[in-house]
Amino acid sequence: MASLFPVLIAAAHGSREARAQTETYELLAHVRALRPALRVETAFFDIHRPTVDEVVAALHGVPAIVVPLLLGTGFHFSVDLPALLGPARAAQPLAPHPLLIEALAHRLREAESRAGFPADAVVLAAAGSRRPGGNDSCRTAARDLGAALRGRRGAPVPVRPAVLCDGAADSLSLARTVADLRADGRTRIAVVPYLMASGRFSDRLGVEAGRAGCVITARPLGAQDAMARLVLARYDACAGLAGTEGGAGARVARWDVSGVSDTAGRR
Repeated sequence: MASLFPVLIAAAHGSREARAQTETYELLAHVRALRPALRVETAFFDIHRPTVDEVVAALHGVPAIVVPLLLGTGFHFSVDLPALLGPARAAQPLAPHPLLIEALAHRLREAESRAGFPADAVVLAAAGSRRPGGNDSCRTAARDLGAALRGRRGAPVPVRPAVLCDGAADSLSLARTVADLRADGRTRIAVVPYLMASGRFSDRLGVEAGRAGCVITARPLGAQDAMARLVLARYDACAGLAGTEGGAGARVARWDVSGVSDTAGRR
């Protein structure tokens, strides 16, 4: 049965760095390969065009779901996106989700393989946010990744969140987090970026990880199978919800985010 929402619009951060854009396009190529019959369009929140509202307008009323390539409910999700939706619907951000944990664990395994030994502790490092609750996504992912690693290894592996943003609310710096782990006797500390793609934050993370004495540094999430399946899972969940709330004519996005109206995006 064909979906009532035949278009997936992937909404990404704009970046002036070509490698970040390349990783975004590679991820969406993977999404298209997994589901060739689905029309997948790329849109941006900032810097680059087309913007989300431009892509929605170009569809001329064809039902679409916008999947934000975001790891939390920050400014782009809670403020920018509702104003750009028009008749489209918005899926939830990519976190939290078991497939995200699978993707983080995959990047950790890659890095451990390159190093030649397993980590005895992990720092999950995000860009960070000064907004209240803006770092909750990273905290949740760190907890879930720790549970996943314990299940696979049969022994606890501490996973601690850290942020790169100066002055981020209620969070520790990478250096402080690593120092705390060393004080607990951990010596093979890995840093896993809680970042969608390479760029200035991943570059800064690599420098700070080296200074802190981390011996394993993973790659950002980027284009990998679990992330492509996660994008489709968010699309499918939103399409299924829409089908029970009015079908193709529905124009109301269900956000389940405190402070964001369920009618955001209605025009």
